[in-house]
Amino acid sequence: MNSAIAQHLVGSWRLVSYRLTGSDASYPLGEDAHGLIIYTGDGHMSVQISAPGRSPYTDGEVHGGTGAEQAGAAHGYLAYAGTYTVTDDIVEHHVEHSLFPNWENTVLLRRATLDENHRLHLALVKPVIVNGQERGGVLIWER
Repeated sequence: MNSAIAQHLVGSWRLVSYRLTGSDASYPLGEDAHGLIIYTGDGHMSVQISAPGRSPYTDGEVHGGTGAEQAGAAHGYLAYAGTYTVTDDIVEHHVEHSLFPNWENTVLLRRATLDENHRLHLALVKPVIVNGQERGGVLIWER
């Protein structure tokens, strides 16, 4: 990982924006979603993104909740972890664990750039399917 981007990744970043692109831009977890992405020096990464105002489970149990409560909690959350590699401006997230099971044991590609305010922009290289449509997206992070 000798690229200029790789040298700046290590550490934790707070979410500024998670925006999907396409015919109509949208914010899948709301314009005020919050999150954290962490890159370690030994090649591990983890990301957590949450919609604000998610409802707590009425029974208060960590593995409890009704089916509807569980579905609502999952619908408002995106999380995965694994390892990462960097080649030029492409960051590869090698997903080992994910709330969205379809991403486990896959590689998610992100084109990384740093803006003039030292914010990290991670653009989806391959589109994701949202509401039946392929969508691109950009996540902006700051220290």
